[in-house]
Amino acid sequence: MTIRKITLPDVTAGLIAKQLIWSCRWPFAAVALSFTACIFLAAMTTDRVLFQTALWLIVHALFLLCGFLVHEWFHVAGMRLFRGVSDIVVSAGVLRFSVIPVGRLYGWQIALVAILGPCASCLVGVVIALLAPGSFLQYWFLLHAVFLLPFFGDGQSLILGIRKWSRPVGLLAPGTTS
Repeated sequence: MTIRKITLPDVTAGLIAKQLIWSCRWPFAAVALSFTACIFLAAMTTDRVLFQTALWLIVHALFLLCGFLVHEWFHVAGMRLFRGVSDIVVSAGVLRFSVIPVGRLYGWQIALVAILGPCASCLVGVVIALLAPGSFLQYWFLLHAVFLLPFFGDGQSLILGIRKWSRPVGLLAPGTTS
């Protein structure tokens, strides 16, 4: 697992995307290899089904990635609303990616930041559902609502924020004690 501390003003959507892609490099390499194999076989056999399968695979992989990009970027956007966050820690591993605020926020601010990521992804999912209802692509975004359950980081942050609603909470980088 890679842990990288970055000052909040230096965080961009491009940096988040780069870190997210890096953390998902092995699954996406498998998707790219499968896509290439399907395209190659479709070209050799002129089979339209293989070509459509390849396109389906790459489009769904890109929508999956975009769902997480929207999710994490809106956490960062929420952190920028409040003066208490000085840095973020990007925690990335295989199939694991999160941005963690460092600083001090009130409980209600923690709850709002926790809700923003999944809700933004769900909103994008609703827009996709309205624009392309039969595509099933919206589910890659709508599924982000599950991250508000208590056994995910967003759900745990939401509970912490609600429990400490009007009190300031110190947010430390992983692995630090003071």
